[in-house]
Amino acid sequence: MISFLKTTAFLLLFVLNPGLFEKTVHAQNDPEQQAKNLVENGQYAEAIPYFEDLVHLYPQDKMLNYYLGMCLVETEQLNQQAQTALETSLGEKTPVMSLYYLAQCYHAKDNFSEAMNYYNQFDDNARRKEKKNTKLEELKALCEQEINPFSTPEEEDEAEQTEPTTPIEEVVELQPEEVEIPAGLEDSLIHFQVNSTIKYLKIDQFNSASSLQAFVRGWRAEQELHNLTEEANLLRAKYNSAFAGEKEEIANAILALEKESYTKSQLINQNYTQARLGEKDYWAQASPETRHAFSEKIQAMEDSIIQAKEAKRLEKLEAQKPLVLPDSLVQNLTPEEPAAVSTGAVYKIQIGAYSRTPPEWVQRLFKKLSVIRRIDQYTDENGVTVYTVGELKSYQDALQMQSQVRTEGVSDAFIAAYKDGERIPLKEARQITGE
Repeated sequence: MISFLKTTAFLLLFVLNPGLFEKTVHAQNDPEQQAKNLVENGQYAEAIPYFEDLVHLYPQDKMLNYYLGMCLVETEQLNQQAQTALETSLGEKTPVMSLYYLAQCYHAKDNFSEAMNYYNQFDDNARRKEKKNTKLEELKALCEQEINPFSTPEEEDEAEQTEPTTPIEEVVELQPEEVEIPAGLEDSLIHFQVNSTIKYLKIDQFNSASSLQAFVRGWRAEQELHNLTEEANLLRAKYNSAFAGEKEEIANAILALEKESYTKSQLINQNYTQARLGEKDYWAQASPETRHAFSEKIQAMEDSIIQAKEAKRLEKLEAQKPLVLPDSLVQNLTPEEPAAVSTGAVYKIQIGAYSRTPPEWVQRLFKKLSVIRRIDQYTDENGVTVYTVGELKSYQDALQMQSQVRTEGVSDAFIAAYKDGERIPLKEARQITGE
């Protein structure tokens, strides 16, 4: 029955907004599936506006409330909205992680007794694999000591409540001098999802000056995060060739950059959420005709972008077409260069292979390993992403690195051989290297 009601409601949305229908058919997904796909890829912030709209339509749907609460907690928004969604989600068929997320909401409010209650329920009901991907023991220990490691959500809620919202009739057209737009952003595509039906592609599509300012702050923070990542990568390369006495100092610098990167990621989420909330208020007051006209405009822009990309792709293919020479000329041609010589075999240490985003515990392990080693990755013909470290010319050197990587935490690391970028058997590789 619930499934039927969902289908009916979304059909009504499509009637009011044909642009949404065309876009959804093009993606071959409904809004709920799109949101779940974002969660599967770890894009929790992007999934929030979808689940907020879905929960508004179906306020008692336990799974939709669970997903909304999970996304809010994963983006450090441990506020009343997250708590209400997770409390509504509780039930026999709801994932046991709802208890863990709800415990964090109470923990963030200094309600240590209620937080410990839900931590213990999660501890009693969760499987070992589910606990492995959490900080349960650490959070329980902090809770017992009445230590709150989270930012206080009440302050954020109060700020949201006290910020006045401007009625749509009183929205003043933005002047260029009101918000300083950074170079490189004014003419860029931004792909900013406001809610399940409204998306911005250009910076001039914002309707609220405060929302635009928040978005610009988030965008600047993203650029800074990129620079931090580049700096950390340079330090990792320096670490590999450094003397033993220098490695500790470099490792500490890398860890400091990682900590700063984490803080920067939180700042990005907070600013984009603030920008999204302001724009959602605007569109909530807009007429169906206004929303429909804007959706059609975005759809036309996206179609134009796709056509431009396709034209560029065809132009590139045309330029790559081989030159066809007359037979008489081909017969007289002689090779001027020798045939390419094989680059030989190399050995790499494979530390994992996943068809989807690696589990959280694997990501934490890779993050720890990346402090001292560069992690490379490629996608094979089956769509599986393979993660490796090292590129060694000798099998004996590969054995030594395999042993080191295993002691560093990847107990199932193994040696893989490659020739000209293609995977080959170890026996063939050892014949090539004469070992």
